[in-house]
Amino acid sequence: MELFGVNPARKACQYFLLTILVGAVILALPISAGERPVSLIDALFTSTSAVCVTGLVVLDTGKDFSLFGQIVILVLIQLGGLGIMTFTTAIMLMIGTQLSFQDRLGFMGGFTAGSRVKAPQLLRAIIVSTAVVELVGAGVLYFAFRQTFPAGQAMYYGIFHSIAAFCNAGFSPFTNNLEGYANSVIVVLSIAGLIIFGGLGFAVIRDLYDRVRYKKSRLSLHSKLCLATTGILLVVGAVSFFLLEHDNALRGMGPIHAAANALFQSVTPRTAGFNTIPQADLSETSLLLTILLMFIGACPGSTGGGIKTATVAVIVLLLVDRFLGRRGAFAFKRTISADSVARALAVLLLGVLVVLVTFTLLLMVEAPPQPQGPNHSRFVEALFEVVSAFGTVGLSMGITAHLAVVGKIILILTMYIGRVGLLTLALALARGPERGEAVYIEEPVMVG
Repeated sequence: MELFGVNPARKACQYFLLTILVGAVILALPISAGERPVSLIDALFTSTSAVCVTGLVVLDTGKDFSLFGQIVILVLIQLGGLGIMTFTTAIMLMIGTQLSFQDRLGFMGGFTAGSRVKAPQLLRAIIVSTAVVELVGAGVLYFAFRQTFPAGQAMYYGIFHSIAAFCNAGFSPFTNNLEGYANSVIVVLSIAGLIIFGGLGFAVIRDLYDRVRYKKSRLSLHSKLCLATTGILLVVGAVSFFLLEHDNALRGMGPIHAAANALFQSVTPRTAGFNTIPQADLSETSLLLTILLMFIGACPGSTGGGIKTATVAVIVLLLVDRFLGRRGAFAFKRTISADSVARALAVLLLGVLVVLVTFTLLLMVEAPPQPQGPNHSRFVEALFEVVSAFGTVGLSMGITAHLAVVGKIILILTMYIGRVGLLTLALALARGPERGEAVYIEEPVMVG
């Protein structure tokens, strides 16, 4: 009997769970603690947040964890960002173990959109491209942090923030995250660039690379949808935040810094979790927009979470085409497969269901906390934290650290579900088709 069974989706869920538990045990050790001991529930929450590349914190990463503990968190972020299946596949390839056909499909399905690529080549490309981007980002951030810190410290902070940004995890050794660098355009735009790049997904990055390097005739429909949706969300979000917050959270900044921070606020909900302005200072309208962006998240096969940009694109196109009287969903002179449409609708419905259930549970079990914002209700703050956990974002209005044990457990489960993916979790729990299972006659049902 195999340790993890034969279901690739079940393997992925178990690998993530095993890494979270191992990380929690290590973070609970005295060697990982900073100024005070780390409780087991806080260690479990931090490990889950790191592996699920979320960034929600119940402790101060720079103070409550030693350098060893911070490095452990960074390793967990890297493991979670690329996916435990990737590293497991790497180990199996290095020791010469032959992957089963199901494992190859499970591994490559997370990074490609139907293209046929050999697993060793794909694995090598993922690791090399990740290393190159993170090293470049660390180099740029080093020079920015060097203006404030000694060379060794600046290098460490550059590496930490580069890996966390590319993996879309909002962890920072700084107590106030990146709020102290709101006026540093280099830091703001560098982190934003790493977040966007990590949130595109390897399939899109590889498609763009092939287009430039090999003069590929056209991008795939998947890449076009991801790039178009990402661009629209970034522009609409940045303009909206600038208009909504120029007299509020962005007040006192010059036009360039205000524009850079508005862009950053549009980037970080999808799904990085870094913040240059306190989220509790945002207006109710901006909070609602942030919640929507967190729920959508990044692109499929990326380091980000959420229901994904391609999911939203497919659903919007389906609604538009149905409104125009067309059957099916069409984009860029291509027909989107019926299976993709069904999966998109399933992900949306499951996502809404998970958020509603966890949000209701959090309101039921948690005593009303003191509002962290000037005019924000408990309802808005709880919804913000739940969607942030589900989208593996990490943005917070400040109530996560004040949650009781039950509240932390609810968010831990929400982060885990959001990271492994709704369809992956459903496939892991589902039983396989039975031989001789009946197929019934199709009949329409009135809806709407």
